Amino acid sequence: MENKSIFLSEAIVKLLNYRVEQEEYSSRVYLAMATLLFSTGFTGAGKLFSNYSKEELVHTQKARNILAANGVLPITAALSRPKIEFKNLQEVIQLAYEHEIKITHQCNELAKLTHTENNFMVVELGLWYSIEQVEELNKLQNFKDRLSALIVSL
Repeated sequence: MENKSIFLSEAIVKLLNYRVEQEEYSSRVYLAMATLLFSTGFTGAGKLFSNYSKEELVHTQKARNILAANGVLPITAALSRPKIEFKNLQEVIQLAYEHEIKITHQCNELAKLTHTENNFMVVELGLWYSIEQVEELNKLQNFKDRLSALIVSL
């Protein structure tokens, strides 16, 4: 497989490979959070974050597929070790929310570039990632709101 494509600019290839890396990293972040939650008795939250970890790998595959379909070998990058110690459930939720804000900015950059380059083969993927972030942010904002309400009622 080549690393050049007649349909993908170098900038889009770079952002798609970055998306692969960041989605894999997100999976590790949520796995670390799930591990802590299971070990501290938050079994339901642990299962939820474990599922989030698996979902991120599905997101990874979407970018890999576009690269491979265009004759570009996706990069398997070395990943940083995510934070593994958290004070409590509130910190886990807050850090997950902040992580998703960062990912949202990245996804918007991919969507913006695909529109700027009029790359309609990839524009749908860029939009999909951005729209997916609405769901990600919404669920974490919901957790933050529910946790705040619980703390206030105690």
